[in-house]
Amino acid sequence: MYASSLPLCRRHVSAFHEANFGTLGTPNSLGLRGDNDTAAVSALWSGGSVEYRQDRITKSDYHAHLQEMETSDNENLLESTVGMDQNQDIGDIRYWSDFSRVYYLPRSLQKLPDPPDWETTRTDWNQGQESFSRFNEESELMDGTLRLFVEDCDNIQGIQIMNDTETFGGFMSSFLASFRDEYHKLPSFTFPVLSGAMSSNSDNDETKNARQLVNEALYLRTLNEFSSINIPILEPRLWPRSVWGGPLNFPLGSVYHQSAILSAHVETSTLPFRLKRHQRDISSICGQLNWRGPSPFGELSGIFPFMSSADFEARNFNFSSDLPIKLFDQYARLDVTRGFSPAQTGEYDKWLSRRQPSGVSYYASIHASAYPLPSSFPQFKGSNTESTSQTKSKMQPPSNILAAEVYSSLSSSGNTAKIFEKYALFIENGAKRRTASMSSINISLDDLKELVNDLWTMHDNASEENGEFSM
Repeated sequence: MYASSLPLCRRHVSAFHEANFGTLGTPNSLGLRGDNDTAAVSALWSGGSVEYRQDRITKSDYHAHLQEMETSDNENLLESTVGMDQNQDIGDIRYWSDFSRVYYLPRSLQKLPDPPDWETTRTDWNQGQESFSRFNEESELMDGTLRLFVEDCDNIQGIQIMNDTETFGGFMSSFLASFRDEYHKLPSFTFPVLSGAMSSNSDNDETKNARQLVNEALYLRTLNEFSSINIPILEPRLWPRSVWGGPLNFPLGSVYHQSAILSAHVETSTLPFRLKRHQRDISSICGQLNWRGPSPFGELSGIFPFMSSADFEARNFNFSSDLPIKLFDQYARLDVTRGFSPAQTGEYDKWLSRRQPSGVSYYASIHASAYPLPSSFPQFKGSNTESTSQTKSKMQPPSNILAAEVYSSLSSSGNTAKIFEKYALFIENGAKRRTASMSSINISLDDLKELVNDLWTMHDNASEENGEFSM
């Protein structure tokens, strides 16, 4: 997605509560008419009427600037748009859509009814499942929108999912069950974003933490059953502080900056899905990461932006767990580098030869062009490819395009077993002691015990002791 383009996302579904869409829905969705939609309604009623309207959400400064750029021939406007967040108060970013620069088809935007203020939908598993059933019945999401997108594909690879487990765990669990009933063999590649409740730095509210942990455990069990491969993402507040430092110097609590880092790694790690010359698709990569069979879970790690070979040791972060990355302990790995010069590729090969076992066929790497930074991306030091590379490479885009060098890696290892162990121990202890926080959850004791047993099974399947594995 280069800075000078305004792409159309043709096969995409975004499901959010209506209040979270912001300005998305009229100016950034093709085919929607905004105020003109009321004309047809008025034609059906010839009598008097009193109309009350909520104030329209104003465009963000960024969208206003984009509109000015579209109607102007002045190419210099593009330069002033890139990194414009430096001149804007972060508090002015009201919604994730304030910096979205993608056009959607109208059916892509699935607006869920806003819950009443007194409902705790963020952590209620049963309400999430009921919400999906009710919404699917009213909107025909599965038989309408999703089916149209699938039928629009000539040769569909599968689906890629990213969701917040705290708010949409129950909702997406019901979605995946319905999806798997309809599309038995279609692969799914899922990035569940965890709540951080397992951390020692989490909220002191024990009841809230218990709900979050059970919610996540239930969703991880659903993913284990219905999704082809799953890459959990730690809550960004739990990422190492050094992620935000160095050339980035991003504020820790800004969701806007968190999403910038995460999107760079997710887009880079899944780049093989979109490359024609590398004969890799969702199915083949799922098979590579899960060649051992019983545990469809992996990890995301990487470096953004990549500055020098020293980053392989100093800034290579695990975004899926708080456990360190140990190449010798990995079952499989797929590395993607973007914008590396020949010299940097050589340094990567040297680092790899020192860190990974030789003769293992479940490791692969892909080298591609630099990661293009859209004009909505927060600016950071060294974001121009000409200033970050000592040697010009054919992997780099034209010099007038802002881009960054990235290293991202998808892997599978025994780390996921330790994650399941934490969930199993917490729920098992809470169920045995009948703690007040666990009793407040609207899930029966028998169901909790069954969940614990399933988590231990998932732990055993992901552990190094499972199956025949030797270097």
